Amino acid sequence: MKLLSCPLAVVAAVCCSFPRSIEAHSWLVKPVSRDTGPRTTDGTIGCPKTNAGTPTPLSPGERIGVRYWRNNHLGGFIRWSLSPVGSETASNFDDNVFFYTCRESGPDCVPADGSTSRYAGDSSGDHTISCGDTITLPDWLDEGDYVLQWVWFGVGSSYGNIGWAEPQFVSCADITLTSAGSSSEPECPTFVGGDRVTKNENLGNDECFYFYTNSIESTQYKGSNEDYEQNYVFGKPSYVENCSGTRANSGNATMSPVTQSPVTTSPSSTAESPTATPTSTEYPPESTFDESSRGGCE
Repeated sequence: MKLLSCPLAVVAAVCCSFPRSIEAHSWLVKPVSRDTGPRTTDGTIGCPKTNAGTPTPLSPGERIGVRYWRNNHLGGFIRWSLSPVGSETASNFDDNVFFYTCRESGPDCVPADGSTSRYAGDSSGDHTISCGDTITLPDWLDEGDYVLQWVWFGVGSSYGNIGWAEPQFVSCADITLTSAGSSSEPECPTFVGGDRVTKNENLGNDECFYFYTNSIESTQYKGSNEDYEQNYVFGKPSYVENCSGTRANSGNATMSPVTQSPVTTSPSSTAESPTATPTSTEYPPESTFDESSRGGCE
């Protein structure tokens, strides 16, 4: 994963809309996560940390607040899944997805300077602008301890490159369902659309602003920093689009073929806290873009 900066080849007017930070990613912070920093995965692990934390007690069907850092990244989706504690494998999470949301959702997910640009950064320090609104927990599971998995995908702007995708980040939080649910499991997970961009552009609440792909990928797309706008589009997660009313045996990992031939690098799983530059994938050097050159740009 990475963040965005202005390459020298991009005109100053375009650079004005680029995010400020180039070295921050994200993780789940509410409910309390096992993680205290960003973790990437190639999709083969369920949780970066395998040791359970103190669970948050919640009720089946409860509507809960969720939060994670925006950190200058653009658009995308969040996938929410639950698995019994001790069984938090990637495949179990893939088979038990119950909710999708837009990554840039929530009342606080707005740049500090009030910019309404699709490509606006935070205009503040790292870990200061939170995204996330509410999700509704399943009402069909047994009482007991579970692990809530958070995965972001379809996110743009990486290490100062507005034409690069962020690889997938993953976090896990421990929860306890204090009673058994009373409903039947639906055939498809719930999707709640609407985000910062759709709100600013009066586009409704049935889709999200995202970058390049609406599927979870195990490789990182690296596109042009000049022709990036064509890869920022609106839509739903691929699994939501394709759900035929049956879980079948494929789970709902949202994996689907890409329609272009990107240059990619394959990230490896991480189980430890990353250093300043995460080691889960091959990253380019930090950008040397001078923030002072932004002048009065919004």
